[in-house]
Amino acid sequence: MFAEIITIGDEILIGQVIDTNSAWLATQLNQLGIRVKQITSISDDKSHISEAINQAFERVDLVICTGGLGPTRDDITKRTLADYFDTVLEMNEDVLSDVQLIFAQRNIAMPDVNRYQALVPRGARIFRNANGTAPGMWFEKNDKVLVSMPGVPYEMKAMMQGQVFGEITKRFKTPHVYHRTILTQGVGESSLMGMIDKWESSLDEEEIKLAYLPSPGMVRLRLSAFGNDKEALNFKVDRKADELKQLIGHLIFGEEQDTLEKVIGQMMIEKGFTLATAESCTGGYIAHLITSISGSSAYFKGSIVAYDNEVKKELLEVLESDLKIYGAVSKNVVEAMALGAKKHLKTDFAVATSGIAGPDGGTKDKPVGTVWIAIVSKDKSIQSACYSFGDSRERTIRKAALSALESLRKEILRLS
Repeated sequence: MFAEIITIGDEILIGQVIDTNSAWLATQLNQLGIRVKQITSISDDKSHISEAINQAFERVDLVICTGGLGPTRDDITKRTLADYFDTVLEMNEDVLSDVQLIFAQRNIAMPDVNRYQALVPRGARIFRNANGTAPGMWFEKNDKVLVSMPGVPYEMKAMMQGQVFGEITKRFKTPHVYHRTILTQGVGESSLMGMIDKWESSLDEEEIKLAYLPSPGMVRLRLSAFGNDKEALNFKVDRKADELKQLIGHLIFGEEQDTLEKVIGQMMIEKGFTLATAESCTGGYIAHLITSISGSSAYFKGSIVAYDNEVKKELLEVLESDLKIYGAVSKNVVEAMALGAKKHLKTDFAVATSGIAGPDGGTKDKPVGTVWIAIVSKDKSIQSACYSFGDSRERTIRKAALSALESLRKEILRLS
């Protein structure tokens, strides 16, 4: 079972509005066992809309459109759909009451133009909108279905979840779908592929698909299978996931919606450990990730963002001689930073970073992207390593933070 999503609006094409609707719809449809064949963004143009629908119906049985249902002249989707499905617009008293109620609740006089929202295509199934003035519409033609939804995300989501998805599952027979997403950190997708190549080849006979989903600092591995036997489907995907863990368990830090900062937070609370950070090139980003987790005050004491060398010396007790001899981006300095943070913030663990995020500041010996990371643990052992994260400032900061958190995770495991 395949579907296609069409987003309508010039504001999307010029980048004024980001299309979040398609991503959300694709996720929800996938959970229903409906695979999205294509996502298309088009302008507010009658011929363009009609052409896009024709092409979509050649590929799929279900098309979902969002946008272009406002009361103003530039919103032409409803008129275009009425012509496409050979019908006319007529007043719907229920929708008119909904529109009037919206304005009454806001204590605003309803402009005459908003009466247009209650004109709907004759013969279409109407989905009433409790959060806005544009109703949703369901059309059928030649055993194909088109659903038209308003473009405002919270209106569209409420209507899809409360009304439309139920109708879709009644209308179409969909298979069971099962996804299992494994989260890895430490190597890129090409290196990862080399490690699991033989295992990946075995997925074909199981009719399981593997997707590599890389982002700066991590790679997600998503296993997917479709079928009618839910228990058998889940069993075979889980079995292959267990095999994967045997192969690369040292690179896996979680599954599905886990994050390193969330996993570390759970470990810290479970063990009763405390944590501090001393950050130079990451500029407090590690502390930001840690404190993004609710309850982090139970284990995170604080951070010293020692961007300037004077701060490194005065607050973290980094020796001036080490700064002169080895430079701020060095093993000696980053380890001293971690020790200083652990000492002054009185924690069990401390993480420190020092590097060259760029785009300037690199040298032949220490090019842009060079980062030293140190972890001081509860047993007073120090682990440090030098990384090369490339010449993108944003990616270097992100990769450095995730690498630091992964090193911390492994140190917590070592002491557990």
